[in-house]
Amino acid sequence: MKKLCSIDLDGETLDYLLDIGKRSNAYLNVKDGVVTVRLPLSGTRTDAEKLILSHKEWLKEKLSSQSERSRLPESFENGENFALLGKKRSLRICLSAEYKPPELTDDELIIYTAKDMTRADAERLFQRYIYDLCEKCVRQALEKYSPRLELAPKRITLKKMSSRWGSCSSNGSISINVGVVCFEQECIDYVVIHELCHLKHMDHSADFWQLVSTCCPDYKRMRERMKH
Repeated sequence: MKKLCSIDLDGETLDYLLDIGKRSNAYLNVKDGVVTVRLPLSGTRTDAEKLILSHKEWLKEKLSSQSERSRLPESFENGENFALLGKKRSLRICLSAEYKPPELTDDELIIYTAKDMTRADAERLFQRYIYDLCEKCVRQALEKYSPRLELAPKRITLKKMSSRWGSCSSNGSISINVGVVCFEQECIDYVVIHELCHLKHMDHSADFWQLVSTCCPDYKRMRERMKH
């Protein structure tokens, strides 16, 4: 039995694949940014979470080494470089006497702040912009590929995720890592297609990848692109 689950790991959501089957031992595996917990038939989700927590430092190091992380700003310093929609940008925080929405140019994202606003306020404006942009890109992908696949999620959630670009639950809900906005629209399309296909195939079987390829025949290139 395989099931997609999640656990809070030091304030971040870690998604993992729980695999319960005929085996004598329990063990962890990390491949391509996907954490799998394999347990014997007597195993439970509680057992899986205990195993994850007892190896959390190893997991963090493994996931970090595979470089499947968000490329959004980390220190939120003026002039910090990051990626957005597949291009290198610079973060610029500017004072403004009147309200102005964030402005995206070819090489920078400008966040306008009032004189009495703090850096935390500027960061909130940035985060709001990123979530709105992500929602727009994800909706664009859904409107294009959901009808083609004849698959639709019950709910879409955007959130920060530490180990995956997206996940699909057994109840038909899909979560998308807001960090996908670092990449081009074609990569965002791939993530949405990938999770839509999990609504039909909750594994990574040959049938799953065949379904993915009907909408994204170049999916292997997308996967490689999002690893680096």
